[in-house]
Amino acid sequence: MLLSKVFNTDKDIEIRNIMFDSRKETPDSIFFAMKGKINDGHDFIDKAIENGAICIVHTDEVDKRDGIAYIQVKDAVSAYVSFCKAFYDNAIDKMNVIGITGTNGKTTIAWILRDIISHFNKCGYIGTMGYCYDEEIHDSDRNLTTPKSDELFRIAKEMYDHGCETLVLEASSEGLLTRRLEQIHFSTAVFNNLSDDHFDVHGDIESYFKAKCILFDMLGAEDKAIINIDDTYGKRLFTYWKAQNISYAIDHEADYQAVNIELHNDGSEFDLLFHEKQYHVKTNMPARFNVYNVLAVIAVLNENGYPLDKIIPYLETTKLTPGRCQLIEAGQDFNVIVDYAFTPNSFVKVFDFAESITPEDKKIIAVFGASGDRDHNRRPGTAKIADQRADVVILSFDDPSTEDMMEILIDLKTYFHRLDPEIILDRVEAIRKAIRLAKSGDTVLLLGKGSDHFFLCENGRVPYISDETAAIEAIALKFQNKL
Repeated sequence: MLLSKVFNTDKDIEIRNIMFDSRKETPDSIFFAMKGKINDGHDFIDKAIENGAICIVHTDEVDKRDGIAYIQVKDAVSAYVSFCKAFYDNAIDKMNVIGITGTNGKTTIAWILRDIISHFNKCGYIGTMGYCYDEEIHDSDRNLTTPKSDELFRIAKEMYDHGCETLVLEASSEGLLTRRLEQIHFSTAVFNNLSDDHFDVHGDIESYFKAKCILFDMLGAEDKAIINIDDTYGKRLFTYWKAQNISYAIDHEADYQAVNIELHNDGSEFDLLFHEKQYHVKTNMPARFNVYNVLAVIAVLNENGYPLDKIIPYLETTKLTPGRCQLIEAGQDFNVIVDYAFTPNSFVKVFDFAESITPEDKKIIAVFGASGDRDHNRRPGTAKIADQRADVVILSFDDPSTEDMMEILIDLKTYFHRLDPEIILDRVEAIRKAIRLAKSGDTVLLLGKGSDHFFLCENGRVPYISDETAAIEAIALKFQNKL
């Protein structure tokens, strides 16, 4: 792409790549010297040039080399976003973009939206699962819920070129705070809930909430904000945004309200109240928290022109999000649930569900760990909930990143007082132990990894067979009396 298409410059050179990492060889590229919390991109300009950058966008004064184009701007992040968007033909502007935010439920809401919309027209998804269109899931390059702008706009163009008319996107608080979603027009934004989390990034709950609010600041008067008003922060959000506010709830009157809820082991059903009419909804998603997710899905779809009588039938057979309250059925007479839960709030919800399907005289056996390099304040909360509500706990491998996994688990164990958790570092062995202990009617919870097929370690991703596969194999071994 010619440089002059984005910048007011007479240096009409052809840019063929966007360099994000100055350490990687990227020929004929443009490098943006952005300032982060730790690093300043200006310190890596020389390295960027060595690795193929032919244009440097900067804010501070820099020493200049012959044969390199230099463009000084007031805001390198804004310039970076603008260039990335133009580099990928502004494809994202040609799609209807729906943003989902909240501490819990983002992935489930976005995934189900993509599935149901796909019955009507092509729809793409970007989020924790990676990105998906045409039923194929792809990993994102940097394992981020909300990719950085160069990858985000590249994926959007790929989707648009494959005929996607709609893009459903998980908007993480960190992605919003670091401006990865800047210059995107969202026609619809969803706020599902907010609870203590990500304090390693935001410091406190109020700052975390304000980061979420950025998504709604981006909406115009004709756009729609769909908000869970049962949530304390959702109530606050509902009162002061310029977009068209639409509410959903269980415990309060709302534009979309669920009443007469019945929860089952393998799904749920409820009556939807909307504009003084009542619609019966049956879903294949268990647990009360999924009723909120379904309400959000219904509201988004209906407000985007998909009639209720057309969309509600799809909720009974929608493709479930892998690793989200996923029931493993392998012929066993006990429950096995795989869930991505790794925060205290998500632990409460998954234990609520586990207790609802486990007879009082049966046991709940939980396997989980804690990730490294993240908010350590999660550990006391998750441990406390498991200590109070599980009967057996096995602590095992998660995502250590740069920390030592055994040290993480030893630290996690100190927060238990009623139970004495066993530490089994090998996660497959930990799952086998849990399955071996399970008797008829018990419930085994495999928490933290969801559908992940990898561990995040110091040197990157390490392959893992996934909790689902480990559980199915362990059940098979149990049937063969080999556990």
